[in-house]
Amino acid sequence: MLLALDVGNTNIKFGLWGPNSLLAIWRASTRKNISGDELGLILEGFLRLNGYTFADVSGFIVASVVPPMRPAIARLGARYLNVTPIFVEPHRQKLMPILYDDPKEVGADRVLVSIAAYRRFQRGLVIVDFGTATTFDCVSAKGEYLGGAIAPGFRLSADALFQKASRLPKLEQFFAPPNAICRDTIQSLNAGLVLGYAGLVEGLIARIKSEMTGEPLVAATGGLAALIAKQTPAIAEVLPDLTMEGLKILFDEKMY
Repeated sequence: MLLALDVGNTNIKFGLWGPNSLLAIWRASTRKNISGDELGLILEGFLRLNGYTFADVSGFIVASVVPPMRPAIARLGARYLNVTPIFVEPHRQKLMPILYDDPKEVGADRVLVSIAAYRRFQRGLVIVDFGTATTFDCVSAKGEYLGGAIAPGFRLSADALFQKASRLPKLEQFFAPPNAICRDTIQSLNAGLVLGYAGLVEGLIARIKSEMTGEPLVAATGGLAALIAKQTPAIAEVLPDLTMEGLKILFDEKMY
């Protein structure tokens, strides 16, 4: 089986792939100073919970935007899995041409979601990835990575609001209120955050589409994709595991 790691600024996602399907996804908080042994302990617990062991893992591929964690991940592979991890470097992969001025600047996650979405739809695309940052990634009808935009993530925006406005309560759950004009603080906060963020996404998508050729399909991925997609007709598809799909495609086709 293949172990796929998506290491983001907030969370690490562990994906376990069988030959044809994603068997499990587990999440842990990202810690830049975590050790390989701690990662091994976390992974062992996840595997055991689902009836697997380290010996079941025969491949290991990683997308990371947290460079300080690379030694710990390498140790996890060497000591616990007996497998050398493949670290995805977007400018080296061979599945999608990158038209960024400096391809080395593009995050691995951005290219992976683009590869996975293009493999599904084979057309021009805008992929909105709701992570620590919200990224808008554009793919041409020919399968070229065109670039995109980066906005502050939804939770990052919410946390900044709660930290700077001491009288506002921190929300534990987010929802879309029925109206934008609200008469209590919890609903008012959700209106500003959820409906306001949907407006940001919708406006930026419209601007991006006006600069692309044809009529690109808009797909969303990431933790809050479903919540925001329900508030705007601009998003046509919600695909929660695109990064994992991209990792599997690169590994299977040895195009890394």
